[in-house]
Amino acid sequence: MSATALPATKILTFLSDTKQAVPTQAPVPFSKAEILAFPEVKLWLANGYELDSFENKLSPKDPRQVILLVMLTLRPKVA
Repeated sequence: MSATALPATKILTFLSDTKQAVPTQAPVPFSKAEILAFPEVKLWLANGYELDSFENKLSPKDPRQVILLVMLTLRPKVA
């Protein structure tokens, strides 16, 4: 990735696997450690981004599924 082509922020979306979800249990939110282990997140971190924030939401279509929104921001260049 070219540094001049990189956006200031990057939002990634992930979905939990409903095949492993137990219908009678509440879905388990993603932890920060799990997020930092995602290959896509690692790629952006390696290109100068840092984890800004993340949010776990329940899917409106499937209450067993968690939708994870991850916001990454480009680290400012240090002179």
